[in-house]
Parts: sequence; C-alpha cells; structure tokens
Amino acid sequence: MAQSRIDLVVRETILKNLIVVVLTFLFFPILKSKLTVISPDSIGDFLLIVSIFLVTVSFPNFAFTYEKVNLKSFGSVLLAHTTTFLFLLLTALLLAVMVIAIGIVYPALYSMATTFAVVLYLSIVLYDFWDLYRIQ
Repeated sequence: MAQSRIDLVVRETILKNLIVVVLTFLFFPILKSKLTVISPDSIGDFLLIVSIFLVTVSFPNFAFTYEKVNLKSFGSVLLAHTTTFLFLLLTALLLAVMVIAIGIVYPALYSMATTFAVVLYLSIVLYDFWDLYRIQ
C-alpha cells in the first residue's frame, strides 16, 4: 500500500475524531438541559439503559477493522469513516449522558466520572488509530 494513501487516511481519521469531539461539546449543554427533567429516583434505570446502549455500540466498534477496508477505493474508505464516525459519536454522546446523569444524582462524583469517561473515550480513539496502523 502506498504510504501516501495511508497518510491520507490517517489525516482523515484525525479530522473524523476532531469532529466527534466538537459535536460532543456542542451537544453537551443540550443533553444536560434535557436530562435535568429526569427525576433523581429514576436516574438509576436511565443509567442502566444508557449502559446497555454503550455496550451495544462497543461491539461493532471493536469488531470493525481497517484491515478489511479497501483503502484504494474512495467509497470503501468513506463507508469505513462514516461507520467509525457514528460509533465514536454515539460512544461520546452516551458517555456524556452518563456523566451528566451521575452529576445529577451524585454531584461529588461528577469530576471522577468525567475523568473516567474522557480516559475511556481516549482509549477508544487510540484503538481506532492502532487498528489503522496495523495495516502498514
């Protein structure tokens, strides 16, 4: 595989991840305002549902591999970026919802939950890059 093609896909992956982070920050206040209507008594049930969604999006995210993408085909690369973008965006938004919900019920744990969510998201992004670099 030509190194320039891989370099292009890496730059596209960086852009994809930056867009996810920007969108997550843009949606954060909206999510926060929507979640304040949930009663603290039902937050536990809500967190369970969000956790199930988070696990569900993790399966296809980690099953995906760039090794099976035809990097010479624009359509194949576009589909791969679109798919991983959606997985990453859903993961980031679900983590944001979890952090907000934890902050509502357990304000003292908000900073710890935020830290864990950021580290988890960063590890998923690193996994995305690691998978990309495996094809070299």
